[in-house]
Amino acid sequence: MAQTHQKEEFYNGVSTLDEPSAKWGWHDLGKGAMQKAGWVSVLFIFGMLIGNHHGRVEDLWLISIGVVLIIGLLLHAFAPRGHQVHTVTARNKPQGHVEPNWCADQAAGTGVYAELTDRQARAWNRIAAHPANEAEAITAAEPKA
Repeated sequence: MAQTHQKEEFYNGVSTLDEPSAKWGWHDLGKGAMQKAGWVSVLFIFGMLIGNHHGRVEDLWLISIGVVLIIGLLLHAFAPRGHQVHTVTARNKPQGHVEPNWCADQAAGTGVYAELTDRQARAWNRIAAHPANEAEAITAAEPKA
């Protein structure tokens, strides 16, 4: 019976299940090689302007394709690398920040949970939906030990 699942292999830390081309060494083609190949292509395209054609349509197409390639190469050359990208995450805290103990605050009804409106407290099941009297509302809001 034929095997239907490929065996996972790693080449330079890259799995062949993620990138099949890693097996052949095509994975992670360097930025320099792409730039060199791109600029050679630009020179080749602009070199085709010299020729025995009489119309300008070919020239316009060659110039436009060359300009698009140049723009793409410049964007590729000056694109931010992974370590230059700055994102705002939950880990960006000011120095000295102490994260509240949200679980303990919720259980005890302290911190931001002490400032809930009646409607919000009912949503968190902190008080009974329809207390018969004030004492029942107070005892329903207290945490159970």
